Amino acid sequence: MKKYKIIVLIMISLLITVGCNLQKNNKKTKIISDGTIIDTSEMQHKHCSRKGNVQGGSANLNYEIFSTDDKISLLRSEEQVVSNDKNVLKTYEDAYRKIHKNYEGLQYYDAEVVVNDTSVTSIITINYDKINMKALLAIEGEEDNIIENGTAKLSKWLELSKKFGTKCEDVEE
Repeated sequence: MKKYKIIVLIMISLLITVGCNLQKNNKKTKIISDGTIIDTSEMQHKHCSRKGNVQGGSANLNYEIFSTDDKISLLRSEEQVVSNDKNVLKTYEDAYRKIHKNYEGLQYYDAEVVVNDTSVTSIITINYDKINMKALLAIEGEEDNIIENGTAKLSKWLELSKKFGTKCEDVEE
């Protein structure tokens, strides 16, 4: 009987330990790049955001940045315009689609536009660890860019975003 109680106690302990570890792992942000889930467990994670006004609506801008030291590995942006005016939404939808068109065919640059009744959202995921930097710079240009010597720099991104009032915080996962 004593052995049975010890085995049951060990099993319960294992279930709790495994359950807690699974729960912890489920909290990790999942980033999909070019159809593959990227392991971000060893990366630093920052969440950055700002709000603003656009003519006839408002804007919510959110960025998830995964980096190691000063090197950005992944950047996911969600830029949303909210309005009750269908013309405002259509203008931003067209603008986002036009911008995204420049990047068509560029592997590891994933972009989509999501439209609903009161908002339009541009979602972009850039895998800087795998993207062709020369092709990216050919599209974006070298001026006012966060890329230095073929590497996307966190410090440059933070400096540039700060000019626009973006606030960032570290995410502990």
